[in-house]
Amino acid sequence: MNNYVEIKFDNEILADILHISNFGKYSIKLDTIEPAQSPRNAVDVLSMLFSLLEKNPETPAGRVYMGNQAEILHRTMLNLSEVINSFGNIEVTVTTTSEDEEGNIIETKAVTNITVSETEASETTEN
Repeated sequence: MNNYVEIKFDNEILADILHISNFGKYSIKLDTIEPAQSPRNAVDVLSMLFSLLEKNPETPAGRVYMGNQAEILHRTMLNLSEVINSFGNIEVTVTTTSEDEEGNIIETKAVTNITVSETEASETTEN
């Protein structure tokens, strides 16, 4: 069975970290052995992206990620709040294929659109 995830988003900061130059637009389709869960927020998308890149080292994007993994993860963590808040137009399509008892192939697609809004953190001081 062929399960895969398509991830599309805008994020100039992450595009720079991942060494891609599509003016901050990212679109990738990666295979996954186990059915993937739809992400709930931008952090889930980031985690899913890195996990899928790691599991697909034979793809061009996977090779870049694996060859620069330490730098990419380091830069992402140093700039995590900016990376998360820079996400825009996130669309994740999770496609799962299965076979029913009669041998028919069933393809299921779950499309998730996520909007990121910058949140203000309030600081509390204890006396």
